[in-house]
Amino acid sequence: MNIDASEIRMLIRLVTRRTGSPVQDDDLTQEVTLKVVEACRKQDKIRHPRAFLMKIVRDAVHDYWRRRRIVFDISTIDESRFAELPNFETELDRRRQTDLLRRALQQMESSKRSTLELFYSSDCSIAEISRIRGKSESAIKTELMRTRRALAEIVRDLAKKKSPL
Repeated sequence: MNIDASEIRMLIRLVTRRTGSPVQDDDLTQEVTLKVVEACRKQDKIRHPRAFLMKIVRDAVHDYWRRRRIVFDISTIDESRFAELPNFETELDRRRQTDLLRRALQQMESSKRSTLELFYSSDCSIAEISRIRGKSESAIKTELMRTRRALAEIVRDLAKKKSPL
């Protein structure tokens, strides 16, 4: 497969048009190019190269925005601007949702729960989880998707029951 950098840049812009143009557009292009080269080495035949490339671009952009952390320097903010409104209902709702999520996670299989913990709590990438688990990245993505669906179903079932709070 012949890799064209302008095609990759165009697809990155297409994927990021809703979120705004990323500052590190060139970094994304290089990262996607490396991922394309790695993926092409693993594939014997690629039937739909543009769709294949688009999938890699979407995954890379999604990973970029997921890893991105905005940090504010609190010392630059005027102290008079700090104010906290009492949010009793919001806090109570958040506690109930957190409790519901914990109960749902306890009902899941330990392997599925640990995959979610690696991805969300430990902030591991799909590639890192696949190395830890000894599975392919696509298997981990599929497992995450199915686990999220199962968790959502458990949460819905638990929410239908009366809350203990």
